[in-house]
Amino acid sequence: MKIIASIYVGSYETTMKVFEVGKQKKIKNIETIKAPSDIIKDILNTGSIMPETTDKLCRVLNDMKRTMEGYKVDSFSIAAGPNIRQADNALIVLEQIKQRTDFSIEVLSNSEQRFLGYEAVASIDDFEELIGESAVLVDIGGVSLQLTLFSKGKIITTQHLSLGTVSVSESIRKLGTGATSMEQIYEMMYKELEVFKTMFLRDIEPKYMILLGVHVSSIAEKIASFSSRRVKVEDYLEFLNKIDRQFIKNFQKENDLYLDNDYLLEPVVMLYKTMAETLSPKTVVAPGVSICEGMAFNHCYNKKWLQARHDFDNDIITAAWSIAKRYDSYQPHLKALFRLSSEVFDAMKKYHGMTKRHRVLMQCIAILHDCGKYISLADASRCSYTIIMTSEILGLSHKEREIIATTVEFNRNPVEPYENLSDRFSVEEYLLILKLLAILKVANALDRSHKQKIKNVSMRVKDRELLITIEANSSLALEKGLFKKNADFFEQIFSIKPVLKENSKF
Repeated sequence: MKIIASIYVGSYETTMKVFEVGKQKKIKNIETIKAPSDIIKDILNTGSIMPETTDKLCRVLNDMKRTMEGYKVDSFSIAAGPNIRQADNALIVLEQIKQRTDFSIEVLSNSEQRFLGYEAVASIDDFEELIGESAVLVDIGGVSLQLTLFSKGKIITTQHLSLGTVSVSESIRKLGTGATSMEQIYEMMYKELEVFKTMFLRDIEPKYMILLGVHVSSIAEKIASFSSRRVKVEDYLEFLNKIDRQFIKNFQKENDLYLDNDYLLEPVVMLYKTMAETLSPKTVVAPGVSICEGMAFNHCYNKKWLQARHDFDNDIITAAWSIAKRYDSYQPHLKALFRLSSEVFDAMKKYHGMTKRHRVLMQCIAILHDCGKYISLADASRCSYTIIMTSEILGLSHKEREIIATTVEFNRNPVEPYENLSDRFSVEEYLLILKLLAILKVANALDRSHKQKIKNVSMRVKDRELLITIEANSSLALEKGLFKKNADFFEQIFSIKPVLKENSKF
């Protein structure tokens, strides 16, 4: 049995949860500590985090540190949300925290933060059942929210919207709480959500709306018909419509919430109401988990203490296919390239030094390498880069997405020297891009005509050569003509020469 802890420094709250990892391979929450924070208020009002806010945060973190010592935790993780980067003095504040608490805080990207929340939700017992039909996962943050749509167990899309508790509360503060002002705010929220509905829910009616966040679970528990953390959407909306300011004040006292943050709880109610009305699910599900659970599960997966029940890598691949489909990429070629690049990667695994995770990146590159053609045939590489960097792929970090996008860009454009990219990538990341690019080029050359002429292929490395033995159903004149150039680049990277051998002549 292990005792672990997760500390998350959020925009308006710092939370620590202590977990027990049992022999039955389950995580049990045994302690939760929360403390309010003015980080996002400071950033919105002044652009910086005020000294008194930093002092208070350091005191809170030292208290949490003593609590961990009392529990004798075996391991812990600590992270901050991406909004802290918006502060002009973010680096100084993080350094002060390190000096005064001995905590080195990892600042998450939006992608990393959302994925940790997703890992928390994916850990619940009935998750596979929920997404097996159709579901939309709603993750509300301080300045934005993320919607992830599932159908038949697969991710259809993940979209980032500029709606969050703090951004809505700022609109309330500026416009006031009069009937006309609230109507304008609701209209703004409905408009944002209607765009998502029009684009992605034409053929899908989500049966479940899964809400990530503890506050909404506490609200849901007030509903008489609530059971198993599920409630009919009609009952949920009826309850939300009854909530007034007096309810919010009473709710905060009962749940030990920060008494100055009714300006945050009211937007939560407004956002969940508009989403339930716009997305029209049949059932609302409130699992009662937060990013701290996601951090705990992620920590246990990395330590090999637990094994994930859900296939997150498959989510990444499925999301990449959805993007390729949205931009009308030629599916037969992508499927051929997906298979061929995976086979080259596997044949070279003793020589390239890349990991299973890098194989997932390689497959995403194969799927997305031509998506920019939808915008411009002449400038497809740059357009592909832009599409990949602006598309949320749940499970990929921002850096991984940038590696994929840069590899795709170099597929058609000249490879830039490391000196030109040293501000974006480490030496190891740059070399990884070159390795992935070399594999992409060889695999792409085998289907250069986009006609899938190769029906059987086998690959093996022998005497510093990658022997690619193929059977084709038509002439490979074009493929052979372009293969040498790509093979030369591959040999420069790996010191292994690809050699094409054909069993059939046409």
